[in-house]
Amino acid sequence: MDFSSFNYLSVGIIAIDLNERVIYANQVYADFLEHRLDDLLGKHIKDVLTNTKLDEVLRTGLTQKGVWQKTERGYLFGNRIPIIEGGKIVGAFAELILHDTDELEDLSEKLELMEAQVKCLTKEYFDKSNDTVASFLFQSHAMHQVWNMIRKVAPLNTTVLLSGETGSGKEVVADSLYRYSGRSGKPFVKVNCAAIPSELMESEFFGYVKGAFTGANSVGKIGKFELADGGLLFLDEISSMPMTMQSKLLRVLQEKEIERVGGEMSKKIDIKIIAATNENLNELVAENKFRQDLLYRLNVVEIRIPPLRERTDDILLLADFFLRTFFEQFNKKHSPLSFGASKLLQKYHWPGNVRELKNTMERLAIMCDSARITTAELYQYTAIGHNAKKSSTLKQQLDSVERSLILASVKRNGGNVSLTAKELDLNRATLYSKLKKFDIQP
Repeated sequence: MDFSSFNYLSVGIIAIDLNERVIYANQVYADFLEHRLDDLLGKHIKDVLTNTKLDEVLRTGLTQKGVWQKTERGYLFGNRIPIIEGGKIVGAFAELILHDTDELEDLSEKLELMEAQVKCLTKEYFDKSNDTVASFLFQSHAMHQVWNMIRKVAPLNTTVLLSGETGSGKEVVADSLYRYSGRSGKPFVKVNCAAIPSELMESEFFGYVKGAFTGANSVGKIGKFELADGGLLFLDEISSMPMTMQSKLLRVLQEKEIERVGGEMSKKIDIKIIAATNENLNELVAENKFRQDLLYRLNVVEIRIPPLRERTDDILLLADFFLRTFFEQFNKKHSPLSFGASKLLQKYHWPGNVRELKNTMERLAIMCDSARITTAELYQYTAIGHNAKKSSTLKQQLDSVERSLILASVKRNGGNVSLTAKELDLNRATLYSKLKKFDIQP
């Protein structure tokens, strides 16, 4: 493709080949990145723009129109388009209107909100029943696969098993399955199996007739299965269900009918069951703690919700959503995360997953009153700093010192790579490698 006609445009143009290497950039784009034009050619696109989406266009072959993107140097607006020759994708290019960050500082809050709305593939919603935010926001490939599974199985009567670590968002996925099930006008009953005493589990699930046992309600009681008739029943922590109750659940799944405790009449029910676990059910089967035949019935379709450390692209999207929610809830002016704080959030391993991220953002919204939330405040008010310091190895400490020395030299030399390399007695290739490693933009 001949790009020479783009040399005189006022918009920025950049193009990559199938190896994601830059094959063309015009002067407008080079100036925006503060790179020499010749230095851009041949570079991997992510070495030039770390959070680029051009690689997505290569993979999908789909044009992305009217997109905008926040970068370290400002905001990019425009289109991303695949390059097709002979019916095959041979590259991709972006035509973008470029603006310095300073020019858009007053609009940053609106733009950040727009980013959340555009990038998430479902709408956030507020669950007024328990006054908590229930959101399904994502932009990662891992969660895109989860979303595709939800849309496929939600309208079907198939039983679904949700697996994932504590706090990863299994209940939010269950909510989405309900919303797209075609049963959204019917009951959605949620049960935490670990919270029901084993001796009460049968009566809780099946209900009972009046006088069924001593202490029973004089008019009887409707069980969870009947309550969910026509809708969905969500069985959280299914691994905690006793073996005796597992056999009864298996019968319900097979026969689609229930009988109240003390009763003599069976009743047909129509329910879609979603089960969730944070344990390996196959291991529990091997230990004779879970019925294998029930596992087969539950695991018709399994949706694994990845931990937050496997979907790092979603961290800042979720963090921004939770921050805005809590600042609004506390009637405080929104303070966005600084660049350094954002980087620190993405590097943290989040053992408590989305639940931990949400709680962290709530704490920051309470404690922070500055214009931007800094890394110092993350260290001061959250477990991130504590865990980072506790796990700091000798190599990490040496890397920290090396980064500080390189950054100071880059600043002294006005971002000039050649002068910085000479001062530090490094060749340019080694310096570029270290700049990339330590995320330093010359």
